[in-house]
Amino acid sequence: MDFRREDSGMVSAMLEPVEADLLRQVAGQLIRMLESIDTDDPGSFSLTNVSRLLPAAYPDDPEASAEFRRFTADGLLEGKIGNARSVIALLGAEAQDAPGHDPLPVPVVLDPAGVQSWLRTLTDLRLVIAERLQVDDRGIPRLHDDQSGFLGEVYDWLGMVQESLVYAIDA
Repeated sequence: MDFRREDSGMVSAMLEPVEADLLRQVAGQLIRMLESIDTDDPGSFSLTNVSRLLPAAYPDDPEASAEFRRFTADGLLEGKIGNARSVIALLGAEAQDAPGHDPLPVPVVLDPAGVQSWLRTLTDLRLVIAERLQVDDRGIPRLHDDQSGFLGEVYDWLGMVQESLVYAIDA
């Protein structure tokens, strides 16, 4: 799957059905995680996944960070949820395999707003997975358990999708 810039200025790609399904699934999980955040509970922002997506504005001043978050958290969460929903909507419904036929590739065509939604959602997904894998500053995962292999592959694949999209918009 490679994104490419069209003469019209749109960016397009063909995703394999399994790629589209995976992206729908992880974007849906991101939405559920974001919707579960209670912005009225300061403790919600200390959860590691949340702190990667909504970091403290003033790391050395918890009081100023809390005040800043009070004015910005709801809007930021709404934006992140909206971006992830846009990604899912653009992918359409899950493929229904017709008997005896291979599922068809899923076409993706992005206008500039769609590109931004995809880039932001891919970044959010990679931040959450990086936190779960305990990826260090050099990009090396420190977590090695039963799920880290698959999560690492998803993390790498999302990075490849993101890179392809960035190259396409820079073309």
